[in-house]
Amino acid sequence: MPGKKVAIDNELPDSEDLGEIDPRVYNQVARCAKIVSVQLIESNFHILPDFFQLDESIVLNINFCDVYSSFNDETRFTSTMFEFEAFKKGGRRKLFTIKSNFVVYYYIPSDCDSTHATAFSRKTGLLAAYPYFRSHVANICAMANANVPILPTISSMPVKEKIKKEAV
Repeated sequence: MPGKKVAIDNELPDSEDLGEIDPRVYNQVARCAKIVSVQLIESNFHILPDFFQLDESIVLNINFCDVYSSFNDETRFTSTMFEFEAFKKGGRRKLFTIKSNFVVYYYIPSDCDSTHATAFSRKTGLLAAYPYFRSHVANICAMANANVPILPTISSMPVKEKIKKEAV
């Protein structure tokens, strides 16, 4: 919807803590990686009666992050778990919240190290898992009779600028 603002904390996954990323190796991984599955592994939903008394147009706040990544060099499988949350606050408490964890699995047949495999999984896994979360939220809202618009796509959300901490 034009003019709608979405509160978002969506720093894209950072590879700085993984070490140096060689673009040639990363691109080789990207060319051969096969997505195996996207799985919902945990979900919590909570809604308070006060939510239904809100007069304003309801826009959910959205947070997400990757919580864990791994790569098995023998099987060539990588997995990354993402945590998503959509919520609406009323004052200091959350009137509505859905918090879900999804795991994305990739098979990477090319020769690469854990750094490049998990960097790929973290960056592309988010794009693979988020549509599942959007659908999950829409289904829960429909069952709860909560009149909430469909969550925006990642491409339509503003990306929060990364704040570099200055060394003292």
